[in-house]
Amino acid sequence: MNDDEPRQRRVAGLEGLPPAPPMSPRKWATYLQYRAVWAAAARLPDALAWRAPDPIGDVWYRLAPRRQRNQVRSNQARAAGRSPRRELDRLVRDAYRSYARYWLDSFRVHTLDPDDVLARTEDVNTRILDEVRSDGRGAILATGHLGSWEIGAFFSTQRDWRLTVVAELLEPRRLFDRFVELRRALGLEVIPLVRGGDAVGRLEQVVRDGGTATLLADRDLTGTGPIVTFFGEPCRMPPGPAALARRTGRPVVPGACFTTPRGWRAVVHEPLDIAHLPVLDGTQQIAQALERLIGLAPEQWHVFVPNWLVDREPDHSLLRGGDDREPPISGEPR
Repeated sequence: MNDDEPRQRRVAGLEGLPPAPPMSPRKWATYLQYRAVWAAAARLPDALAWRAPDPIGDVWYRLAPRRQRNQVRSNQARAAGRSPRRELDRLVRDAYRSYARYWLDSFRVHTLDPDDVLARTEDVNTRILDEVRSDGRGAILATGHLGSWEIGAFFSTQRDWRLTVVAELLEPRRLFDRFVELRRALGLEVIPLVRGGDAVGRLEQVVRDGGTATLLADRDLTGTGPIVTFFGEPCRMPPGPAALARRTGRPVVPGACFTTPRGWRAVVHEPLDIAHLPVLDGTQQIAQALERLIGLAPEQWHVFVPNWLVDREPDHSLLRGGDDREPPISGEPR
């Protein structure tokens, strides 16, 4: 039997994936490092697991390239508004601590007791998503790179929200496959985000079948998303959630799972009735909803890369006072 056959069977159903490239020594090293961290994290005593993220995050912050720290500072300054320098310094450091907590939660989630997770998770209006789903017609959940995504997914399976998520294709491929296996073990369905794929079309079917399509809505990976105002500045955002709302006629529900000192906080905000809006306008409303979510804990927003137009496309005509109108998305009317 080919050594890859069991792995291929485990990720069967991920349609449209391009062939996996050969594993170079460097990719093998990356994969084995992740597996070693996974194994170590799973064996951490509970008390140590709660204390470890802060010192790990502090070391990460000190060792991070200056360019990355400056970008995190710039992103935090936008998300937190006008903050004194000392406060901004704290937010940047805490962002690294929070990201360390996210990764530790991700590596340990498959070992956690569901009853303990539910007991440690504060529920803030998650009934809203239950109410949207109550007619059996499915839902669209828009979230961001916020807090502890894996714990939020774990929480959702205990609530029978039937989440389907879109996953960015990672290299090495074995690492991507491992993430898929773990998310499926949590009860999630996974759609890979690949060039030329129809993730929105597949999510449309999920919603029509009564499931919950879940999309990260705070960062455009394509560089072609609609330009909206995000924390007061032009920013490209993914059109997927608004496009999916138009296709299905369903509202978009903003939500996130934040970390607390000894647990988590699942937060859901009021649904956005944007199915009748053009994608550009719907995306703007989603951006505003994400501002409110991120504002609850800006240090838990884990976008460490350029995100706004001025950082990604500094020569864009909009920044020079040109026409700010974006072309319609997929032929949608304005």
